Amino acid sequence: MPRGINTLQNIFSRTIRNEESGCLLYMGALDKDGYPKISYQGRMRLGSHVVYELIHGTISEGEIDHICYVRCCVEPSHLRLLTHRENVLHSKTYDEKRHRRLRTFIDAYPQVTSFPLLLTLPALQVLWECTCTGNVKKLLRTMSSAFPEEFCYERFAAGRGRNPDLYAIGIHASLIDTLSNEDKLRVMPAEDLMTLVA
Repeated sequence: MPRGINTLQNIFSRTIRNEESGCLLYMGALDKDGYPKISYQGRMRLGSHVVYELIHGTISEGEIDHICYVRCCVEPSHLRLLTHRENVLHSKTYDEKRHRRLRTFIDAYPQVTSFPLLLTLPALQVLWECTCTGNVKKLLRTMSSAFPEEFCYERFAAGRGRNPDLYAIGIHASLIDTLSNEDKLRVMPAEDLMTLVA
């Protein structure tokens, strides 16, 4: 093999698999943020980008997201191409807050997976501990964008006077499975994964 050409086999030979999470942890050089650095086509590149390109072809635009949130992971099934906006939307901090709010909502209203609920923005504001109803509207839009097939909302009735707007909110039962599956990928923090490697 000519010097400087990295193949998937070559890259994967420098990994170990975490059996619990399924992550392929890269054991080679990492940058200051913990992302793999791999020489590819004459320059140093992010390992997740190289693996994604070797499998799917050139990345014309967008960013590679680790669905497992483990920066040194190069498992192809844990990598996906997103726009910058989608990547920010799916960042670990936002995902955790969104998942916590969804769980709070489902715990308070378990029947929501069977039929839509009618709720006021102030009721959601209290449930989600938001500072104002404007933030609740943003959260509803964000959740609808993050889970377009599983979370839906619609203004059911306009408020009048002291009566606030009434919203119909529906959650498909598959969202509970989606949240459970994503949580399984996050069972072990990156620090613990690095301890296994060391």
